[in-house]
Amino acid sequence: MTSDRHRDTVRLLDFPTPDRHVLVVGGGRVAAARVDALAPSAHAVTVIAAHLCDDMFDLLAERRITWENRAPRPSDLDQVWLVHAATGDAALDALVCGWVEARRQWRLLSDGRPARRSS
Repeated sequence: MTSDRHRDTVRLLDFPTPDRHVLVVGGGRVAAARVDALAPSAHAVTVIAAHLCDDMFDLLAERRITWENRAPRPSDLDQVWLVHAATGDAALDALVCGWVEARRQWRLLSDGRPARRSS
């Protein structure tokens, strides 16, 4: 980790779901900051992105995340309890959030607040 990197201030509630993991879609600086905040949880963190920034590579080298070098797909949400889309592409982020909404899963908004579809 670089010492000058902005620290994310997300406080994560640790849900009792040991068989589920956290999914982060995107490999840039925003995603890296979120992963840095999520990685201390007991849940595995999976990152799906075509490219990783240097900070995300550091997290990978520290074995704090697993990385899949590809585009996201709806089946990526299987066995996931929390999703954060931070690709830098508004259309792709909206697509991923749509999948999350359809499954009624938890997701983090871009400002770090948890959100879940109502009703």
